[in-house]
Amino acid sequence: MNFPTPFVATKLFSYDSIADQLDRIFLHPDFSKSEILKKFLTYIVHETLVGSAHCIKEYTIALHVLEKPTSFNPQKDCIVRIHAGRLRQALTHYYTGIGINDQIIIGIPKGKYVPVFMDKQQWMDERRLLKLAKEKGAIAPEPDPLVFAIMPLICTSDGKLIKAFNDSLCLQMCTTLSQLNEVSVIAYQAIKNLATKYLDLKELGTMVGFNHIITGGTQYVKNKIRINIQIIDSRNYKQIWSRIFESRVTPTNLFDIQDEICQQTIIQAQYLVTES
Repeated sequence: MNFPTPFVATKLFSYDSIADQLDRIFLHPDFSKSEILKKFLTYIVHETLVGSAHCIKEYTIALHVLEKPTSFNPQKDCIVRIHAGRLRQALTHYYTGIGINDQIIIGIPKGKYVPVFMDKQQWMDERRLLKLAKEKGAIAPEPDPLVFAIMPLICTSDGKLIKAFNDSLCLQMCTTLSQLNEVSVIAYQAIKNLATKYLDLKELGTMVGFNHIITGGTQYVKNKIRINIQIIDSRNYKQIWSRIFESRVTPTNLFDIQDEICQQTIIQAQYLVTES
C-alpha cells in the first residue's frame, strides 16, 4: 500500500517496505537501547510518508516524541537538536555496519528533521560524489575535535563552603563531559594549577591543547547563591552560551544545585558536538 508523499524518492518504496526497514534498523544496539531514538525515527518517517512532512518541526517533535509540555520553547531548550544529532549518528553506525547491504536507505540531512529515502544505488552515487568533492577540495575540511577545559570559577564571596562548592562543581562537569565519546576533557586539577600562571586563553589553549572552556563565577549572599556559567571558544574568545542559575541554599540541596547546573551545561556541550 502506497501513501501520498511530497518526496519523489519515496515513490520507490511502499509504506510497508519502509516499515520493514525500520524494524531492521531497530535491531541495531544504538536503537534497541534507546526508546527515544526509535520513537523519533518512527514519528518523522510516518509523518513524511502520509504527506505531513510540513508538520515536522522542532516543536512538534518535542511534543509528540519527547512528550514535552505545550509551553516548550525550542529557543531556550535544544534537546530536540541533541537527539536529532544522536539519531543521525545512529543511522550512520547502522548503514556502515550491519545494514551496509540494505536496499532502502533512510537519512536525515544535517540541520533538518524531514527524512529522505534512497535506494542503494542512489546512496552509493551520493557517497561517491561527496568523496570526489572532498578530493577536489570543494568540501571544507573536518572541524577540529572538541577539547574542553573547565576553568576555576571566580568566587566573589569569602567562605570555605562556596570555594568547595565551586571546585566540586568543576570536577563534576569535568567527569560528566569525559563520558561523551565525541569530546576530550583536560583534567581539572591540571587546569586549576595553570590558570593563575597563564591569563591568555589562546596561549594556555595552545600549550595544553584545548579549544573550548567552561568558566564563570559565583556570588553568595544571605543563603542565596547565583552562578554564572559560560562556554567560550578559546580560539577566538567568542562566547557561545551563557546562563545564570539562582537558588536558595539549604543544608541539603547543594548537590541538587550542582546537578542542575551540570546537566544544562553538558546539554549545551553536546549540542556543540552535534553541530560541529
